Amino acid sequence: MITIEKISICLLICMLLLSCSFFEDDPLDPAYIHIDSHSISVKPEQGSAHHDISDSWVYLDGSLLGAYEKGTDIPWLDAGGNNQILVFPGIRDNGIRSLPTIYPMLRPDTFQVNFEPLNMDTLKPVYRYFDDVVFLINEGFEFGNFLTVDLDLNENTKVVRSRDDAFEGNYSAKLQVDSENIALEVASEFVYTGLPNGRPVYLELHYKNDHPFSVGLLGERIEASPTRFYKLTLRPTDEWKKVYINFQEEITFTDFQGYRLLFGLQWEEDHISDTATVYLDNVKFLHR
Repeated sequence: MITIEKISICLLICMLLLSCSFFEDDPLDPAYIHIDSHSISVKPEQGSAHHDISDSWVYLDGSLLGAYEKGTDIPWLDAGGNNQILVFPGIRDNGIRSLPTIYPMLRPDTFQVNFEPLNMDTLKPVYRYFDDVVFLINEGFEFGNFLTVDLDLNENTKVVRSRDDAFEGNYSAKLQVDSENIALEVASEFVYTGLPNGRPVYLELHYKNDHPFSVGLLGERIEASPTRFYKLTLRPTDEWKKVYINFQEEITFTDFQGYRLLFGLQWEEDHISDTATVYLDNVKFLHR
């Protein structure tokens, strides 16, 4: 005698068999992209090729596949056929880890990839500056020093070229204060005019410091006192680091006729020594 229980068991078995058959026929075998390195190719007038590109923003046939940290295996489920891959360089704006963004000064690298399921394609993107990038400052301090406007008016706290420590080459810029000369504030020699509103304006620099220091802009108008506005303060680091500082908002929403780069360092009583020192290298101030 056929009972309701027997019918239910038969239906359940049929459903299980159908579901197993469905998954066995499912062709979702991913292919993978692996990006384990980034590099920059520069022209002689574009300065250092050292960078801190941390992420890859990957576009496949014009659609964003995702943003990934270096070394990630990137899966692509719809594998098969020849596809165009664009890899854009990713940075952390203003050195803040929670602000990942595409660096707009560097063009993406392009690859043609013939995807095959379960295959791994390793890409090594090489980035180049866009042709319309304008380098206002490109200074490695090997032959000069652009930080010459002494705002604190103390002869003992000038920025100097130094052989003490350099990220690249023989010289860096050295900023130093002590318990008797506690403040240093300096600006760039030239006033930069015509900076574009609503367009990327960045400061790239390498730094090493045993004390916090601040970076910003000095806005200037004719027949008016300059206005200081600091963008961020960089914490101490025993190793050289690179930071990309985004000044687009400051340029767009202020109406100064020109700007200087601004650096500030002030010794604090709880500092571990009687001196506080900052080294700078490979400074680039650029816009598009």
